[in-house]
Formats: sequence, C-alpha cells, structure tokens
Amino acid sequence: MEKTRQAGFYHQAEKFINEFMEAAPVAATQLGDHRFDDRLADYSKAALARQKQMAKDALENFENFDSSSFDLDARIDHRLMVQITKYLLRDFEQFRGHLRDPGTYCQEGMSGVFLLLIKEFAPFEERMKKILGRLQSIPEVLAQGKENIILEEVPPVWNEIAMDSARQGLALFTTIIPALAQQVPGIAQDLISASQKATQAFEDYSRFLSNEVTPKACGDFAAGKKLFEELLRENHMLDYTTADLLKTGWKLFEDTEKAMEEVAREIDHEKTVRQLLEENKADHPKAEELLDVYRYEMARARQFVIDHDIATIPEGETLKIEPTPPFLRGIIPYAAYMMPGHLEKIQQGIFLVTPVDPESPAEEQEEKLKGHNYAKLPVTALHEAYPGHHLQLVYANSVGSLPRKLGNFISTLFIEGWAFYCEELMEELGYIDKPSQKLGRLADQLWRAARIILDVSLHTGAMTVEEGIDFLVERAGLEPSNAQAEVRRYTMSPTQPMSYLIGKLEILKLINDYKKTNPNTSLKTLHDAVLSCGSLPPRLMREQLF
Repeated sequence: MEKTRQAGFYHQAEKFINEFMEAAPVAATQLGDHRFDDRLADYSKAALARQKQMAKDALENFENFDSSSFDLDARIDHRLMVQITKYLLRDFEQFRGHLRDPGTYCQEGMSGVFLLLIKEFAPFEERMKKILGRLQSIPEVLAQGKENIILEEVPPVWNEIAMDSARQGLALFTTIIPALAQQVPGIAQDLISASQKATQAFEDYSRFLSNEVTPKACGDFAAGKKLFEELLRENHMLDYTTADLLKTGWKLFEDTEKAMEEVAREIDHEKTVRQLLEENKADHPKAEELLDVYRYEMARARQFVIDHDIATIPEGETLKIEPTPPFLRGIIPYAAYMMPGHLEKIQQGIFLVTPVDPESPAEEQEEKLKGHNYAKLPVTALHEAYPGHHLQLVYANSVGSLPRKLGNFISTLFIEGWAFYCEELMEELGYIDKPSQKLGRLADQLWRAARIILDVSLHTGAMTVEEGIDFLVERAGLEPSNAQAEVRRYTMSPTQPMSYLIGKLEILKLINDYKKTNPNTSLKTLHDAVLSCGSLPPRLMREQLF
C-alpha cells in the first residue's frame, strides 16, 4: 500500500513536469527535453490562466500527499515538488513577470532560437527546422506581450533592459539566421522569410517599448521585505531575516577587505590593493593564445581533481572550450559556461571564450585581454569547470529521480555556493599558489559579499539602482559598465545574488558537520556524498546526509 502511494506520487510528479515542459518549451529545450523544440510558449490570456490553474491544482495535489511513510529520497522529492509548484504559483500571483516585465517576450524568442543554435544535440539541419518553427512564432509572442503588459506596473529599469535586449537580438534575425540558412537549401527561403518577419516584429516591439511603455513605466522592482523573506524561507530554506542577511553581508565584506590588505602587504607593502589588482591585469596571454591557455588551465584543474582525490568525475562527461559565436560576442564580452541539459544523454558542457577583435583599436584589445589575466585564469577554470560548476552539474544530472534533477529550479544556493567553496578549497590544496592569484580570489569574494548587501538593500528600498552601481564601482572595484549590468540583473532576481557567498557558508557548515559525524572520511568520499544529493538546497541535503 505504501509503495503504491509512493509510486502514485512519482507518477503525478512526472505528469506535472511533462505538462510544465509542454507549456514552457524553451525551458524544456534548456533542460534537455526536445519534444517541443519547434514551439514558443503561448502567452495568450487563456493559456496563462490555464497554466496558473495547473500550478494551483498541482500544489494542492502535492500538499495532500501524505509522505510520512515514504522512503527518505521520496520524502525529499515530495518536499521539492511542493516547493517547485509554490515557486511557479508565486511567479503568476506575486512576481507577475508576464504583466510587468516586457523582456519576458524578447527573451522567449531570442533564447528559444539561441539554444537550438548553440546546443549540438541533433544534426544541424534538424535543429534549423525546429528554429524555423520558433521564428514563425515570434510575431505572435511579441503581439501577446503588447497586449499583456500593464504599462504603469513596469519598473523603468526593466523596460531599459528589455529595450537593450530587443536591439541586441536583431542581429540574430538580420544577419546570423539568413547566413546559416544557406547551409540548409531545402528550407533556406522559409528561414529568411521568417527571419524578416521576426525582425519586423522586434522593431515594432522596440517602438512599443520606447513610445508606449517608457512614458508610463513607473512600477517598483523591489520585492519588499515580506516577499524577500518568503523567498529565503521557501526557495532556499534559510532562516535569515533581511536584517540578519544584511548584517552578515557587511561582516563578510569588511572581513574580506582586511584579508585583501594582508595579502597585498605580503606582495608589496608600499602598494595598495587596487594598484596590485591593476598590475595583475597587465599580465595576460596574447590574443592568439587565449583559447589554448583556457584549454590548458581547465585540463590542469581536471587533473588536479583526479590527482588529489577531490571528487569522482562522472563517466562520459566532456567540456568543450570554443570561441564565442560571432552573434553572441556583443552579449558575452569575456567568457561564459553553458551547462548540459539535465535530461541530455550526452553530458557535454560548453565554455565559450570571446576572441579579441583584431580590427578593434589597440587600447580596446588590451582592455579585453586584461579580463583574462593570469592571476584570474586558474580561479575561473576551477570555478566554472573542475571541481566547480561543470563537475557539480554533470554529477547532479546523473543522480536521482526526475524531480531531483530539477532541484536547482527553486534555488541556486548549492550550485553557486559549491563553485565558490571550491575556490577556497583549491587554494588550501595548492592549486591556487601565487599571492597574486589569492588576491584575485579575494577580490571576487569581495564582489560576492557586495552582492548580499545590494540584494537586500535594493529589494527593501534602502538603495536605488544608481546607488548600487556607485557602490560596486567605489567599494568593490568593478568597471562602471559591468557594475550597471550587475545591478540591473539584481533588480530582476531577488535572493539569487546572495546565493554565492551565503551558499558557500551553508556548504561549509554542512561539510564540517559531516566530518564530525564521519571523522575518518576521505575528502573524495565526503564530496561524493554531498554531490550525490543533486542540486538541493543545503537544508534538504542535510536531511539526506544525516
């Protein structure tokens, strides 16, 4: 009887996830479910009402399951499904992005096409046929956006982001798709025609954002104290109040500043931290060496994990280091990691490195290369690849049930915390061994501590966007353009920015408790135990491990 009830839960979970995939085809593509690759989401009022009711019904269904007699894994998976459905319902009822965020509709089309271009899960011609279907859906999606958006509820900063996104996306439809269409002559004309219509729709949507939304946009992006604390409690399963979190952020920020000053004195007691960080930037690879240096460093990090028995590397995983495609170079100025889909059979991550444009002015080329300096490269390699994001995400994709594979859907606390935890771990083990690299790691930690301060301050109304940008420039040392991009993102994702450093703290607590319970365990056994839980919030991991 109990096994039947547990099996019934998993049947209902799979049924709901399949319904969600069908309603959110771009998310399905990202997760590795390719049944709906030729579609975009339906944002009609009737479809949105159906999706909202679907989330309500699923939440009621999962909350009514008595999981007390389930085995441990199933109890955790049940809790996860309750939180996932709450998350979706909160998105409809409280965040209301389909009514308040014009960028929702830009991203649907651009991401839908981009994912099919960049992920090589099927032959190129097959993917281009799916792209055609999505291109043909773009005008309708943007028209639905114009109908749905409540102008007065749009935060001005979100409208600015949407306008920038619409402008940047045009190259995809005016240049890239028409060029690629020549490689599939059977549908080339259809692709070109659909691209032209998508271009017209985006230009029309841009005019709508500029002429209709801009004069009336006066919404508030701030989540507010009540919702922010609800997200901490429900999504991340943390007990922090906003006041606790802000206090923690400031302590971490000030402690990191002191640690940076200590390392700086070891390097050169006559120079400031900022001077030394600027000097680090001057020591970088040549433009033509860039990809090879990343390939070498990531291979070195992988071998270091093996040689020091840090964690098991899942069988069959690969990481491809490639130049950023031309159509993405405007939005990926330096580098980016793309994880394999949760459900993909081939677990291949992609690390994109944007080449330096040889036609650009010499000072601009030098500025780009400074972002790839040798003090930063090893930290980037271990954070993004081994034992950081790539290793953890591939591991998570290889374990557990279908609900467990979606653990990162509600919280990035473990994912971001793990990669950040790995930075300090690899320094302790000797992979990061130069003072300049240690200073660079601490500079990144200062920036992550600043994220906690800004996350709380922006979403409780204690800081404006402009004040947040100034803080990152003056106190964390970011360039103004990067600071602006960061703060804009923070306005759209309350509690995500704090997850990096707070996640690291939660992981350190978890690991220390595991060591106390298993005093003779090896580092590899410890890390494998943690990684085998999947991408769960650390509180659920604690239930699994203890």
